[in-house]
Amino acid sequence: MYVYDDRPMKYLPNYYPELHGHRYVVPIQVGCLGNCSFCVTKIGRMGFGKVRSYDKHDLINAIKRAVNSGAREVYLTGQEISAYGRDKGYDLVDLLEELLREIDGRFMVRLGMMEPPLELSRILDGLLDIVKSDWRVYRFFHIPVQSGSDRILTLMKRKYSASFFRDIVTRIRRVFPDATIVTDVIVGFPGETDDDFWASVRLIEELGIDKVNLARYSRRPFTEAAYMEQVPEQVKKERSKVATEIFSKVSLERNKPFIGREMWGGIASEVDFRGGENYIVRSYNYKPIAVKRVDIGAFVKARIIDATPHRLIGELLASEELGIRYRVDFRISEGLDLMS
Repeated sequence: MYVYDDRPMKYLPNYYPELHGHRYVVPIQVGCLGNCSFCVTKIGRMGFGKVRSYDKHDLINAIKRAVNSGAREVYLTGQEISAYGRDKGYDLVDLLEELLREIDGRFMVRLGMMEPPLELSRILDGLLDIVKSDWRVYRFFHIPVQSGSDRILTLMKRKYSASFFRDIVTRIRRVFPDATIVTDVIVGFPGETDDDFWASVRLIEELGIDKVNLARYSRRPFTEAAYMEQVPEQVKKERSKVATEIFSKVSLERNKPFIGREMWGGIASEVDFRGGENYIVRSYNYKPIAVKRVDIGAFVKARIIDATPHRLIGELLASEELGIRYRVDFRISEGLDLMS
């Protein structure tokens, strides 16, 4: 039984600046080609292995209306956006090419989560060409690896190896050394040994992943993983603590080279309640830069004066004058990234 077979895929969210602020979040597809042993979503939605995509012309029209109404950021979301268009005869590269060609204006596009298997590998070169040729696409890639151990990836039924993930990241870094690459890692998956855990840690260190969304495995009812031999909770907590410390060091090392640089093209994106600064600017590679007060939605230029594992600290140099005042997005920046 497949998921979403009777979903009309016709209704896209409208954008209202007084409600949504400067950001338009639009789903481009539903479903996933995977069949992960820990995933409860496929059970709750009665299926797996099927993707349904919104028509690209409907998407372009909806995004054009949003941009014309004031949207400055467009988030393309879905469970596996690298599989977009598989059911339509086109792909994510086709959508982006047409979207960027047909829609004028100053706005940024953020790509949602892309799974590592073959769909992303197939479109990656074309995707990198688009990001290279149009400044309006953030140099940001969210690609969940889940584990650096091939044995655990097999138990997870993830359909790729650690080497495959390594190749994807290497191809991105070859074109964009300063691209922000985010991944997801699960620690304490059933059957995970110390060697498996350290394989994950070493992979993140080796590749210099900018940000890791770290999760301790927890059982989900009716999933295959729930009936496997479980890792003790105390072991999971200890591994999570170790991984958090190491991954923070990796993030800091990725952020430190930006100190002293002037970065243009960032857009003031959200209010920050942590640290001594007030606002978060998202740079061209989606790095969060904490600055003093600035108009939400404005393109700005900032000099980076310091760095932490979670953000860059910036000094505002220039800011765009806006004719509109956007609703403030009162989100805390650490861990705030919308579900891709």
